[in-house]
Amino acid sequence: MPCGLERHLNLAEALPIHIRGPVVDLGCGSGPTLRALRERLGPEVKLVGVERYPPVLVKGLAADPKVHTVAADLNEALPFADASFEAAVCQNTLECLPDKRAFLREVARVMVTGGHLLLGHTDFDTMVFNSSDIDLTRRLVHANADTQEAWMDASDGTIGRKLVAIARHSPFELARTFAWVEVHTSFEEDGAAHTAVRSIAGAVRRDRREELAQRLDEWVEDLRSLAGRGEFLFSVNDYAVLLRKPSG
Repeated sequence: MPCGLERHLNLAEALPIHIRGPVVDLGCGSGPTLRALRERLGPEVKLVGVERYPPVLVKGLAADPKVHTVAADLNEALPFADASFEAAVCQNTLECLPDKRAFLREVARVMVTGGHLLLGHTDFDTMVFNSSDIDLTRRLVHANADTQEAWMDASDGTIGRKLVAIARHSPFELARTFAWVEVHTSFEEDGAAHTAVRSIAGAVRRDRREELAQRLDEWVEDLRSLAGRGEFLFSVNDYAVLLRKPSG
């Protein structure tokens, strides 16, 4: 799935600037959002990253004395005391959790009253590629949105557009809704568009969609041709909700 730096900067900017911590990143991966939070909130705020397995953080975070990591399964009770955090971030993780309401109840438990949760997700079904065969492209994008990788406990490639609805059934108040569009006009190796194409190819092959798999090469070659003529475009939508824990 595409995962550009701009996405994490957007998330960090969406949190209120007055936050003094601690702040927890639930599903931190290698820590790109933690790094953006560090730049946004300053060097004194304590940051905690949670991942199912002990994460290997990006360069610069591992040696930061105010950054801590915890290995924990987000499907279970969070290993923190009540009211441990002033803010939390959860990006591109919610779709993998079968019981989203239970997870949000746990997040509310470990937040202080008035604390904020920024819940974000890419809506993978919004991927747009300029291509010569729009019907084929739509089918490939939908196949990717509908897939479930082996490590995922659940999957929903359209969850980004559902965040507001999910928020309405959580212990939090909805404070603000965000939408960002990631746009790229190049098709370079390891760029966001190329990463998205690899994800699509993996989904099609994993789910044994033979007809689509047989057409992958021609589709990718068409994208390369368009890029060579300066006509390529790739975009995908990110959504987030800023939630506040109410009193009482």
